[in-house]
Amino acid sequence: MRCMFCNPGVMLLALLLCGTLAFLVGCGPGKDAAKTGAGGSTAKTGDTAGAKGDGSLERVKKAGVLKWGVDAGGGGAPFVYLDTDAKEKDKIIGWEVEVMEKFAPHMGVKYEVAQVEWGKLVPDLQARRSDLIMNGMEINEDRAKVVDFSEPYCVYAQQMTVRAEDKDKYKKVADLKDKKWGTLDGAEANNVLKNAGVPEANITQFPDSNTPYMALKDKRVDAVLQEDMIAEFYAGKDTAVYNVPETFSPGKYAVAVRKGEQDLLNDVNRIIALMKQNGELAEIYKKWKIWNDRQKEIGVTEKK
Repeated sequence: MRCMFCNPGVMLLALLLCGTLAFLVGCGPGKDAAKTGAGGSTAKTGDTAGAKGDGSLERVKKAGVLKWGVDAGGGGAPFVYLDTDAKEKDKIIGWEVEVMEKFAPHMGVKYEVAQVEWGKLVPDLQARRSDLIMNGMEINEDRAKVVDFSEPYCVYAQQMTVRAEDKDKYKKVADLKDKKWGTLDGAEANNVLKNAGVPEANITQFPDSNTPYMALKDKRVDAVLQEDMIAEFYAGKDTAVYNVPETFSPGKYAVAVRKGEQDLLNDVNRIIALMKQNGELAEIYKKWKIWNDRQKEIGVTEKK
């Protein structure tokens, strides 16, 4: 059977008809068809719904400043605290300061301290007075309901501190279930104590990390529970108190962002992964004497 489209005249007529129909009804492919979106609006070729994302990262980059939610008011060592030896007023130092000094440039912005007491960091984030929290914020289920957490950037463990005179008397939390405890307001140590059977009425939460140890020496509390790097900084060299060597209940620190700000969270995770792999985190941790094998468990590698 002979195909009618093998006739050159018929083929020419078919091509002309197709071109005419494409022009009239827009059914033929072409540059204009690729640019036309729903409702007749125009968009760049390749754009799809939601391609711009949620705008959270774009907001920070446009401002050129990352508002860093942190308690830099003192008593927050070794994370972020006031340098009392500095000539400049309100100069802050700490291992998380050095992390942020590397972190912000990786995002292509500068950072600005959004100061608030540690226990109010999450409400401040929700009120949009900060873009993220990076301040020894422990990952836990309750917080995960109200903020989105990044991948962890550091691992900690809990450490108990008692008065030096009691170091042979108290060895573990169970020995002090009915005694008075000092902790940081909102810290994971409070959950650890409650889960161990310590009555909530026996736990006094203080606004900073240093005050619980002062209360211990003043005999206002009988023991303190905080993370190991905090215990080492404030109590490690103080002969009036004693850090029980065995640590327990390990956990992880992560950056917190507002719920739904996935674009910003994705870039935070990108930067954390980069700083883990390029040795920047390990170098800072070693400088501040908080490096240990636990950090390797979350992929923090040493600089080669």
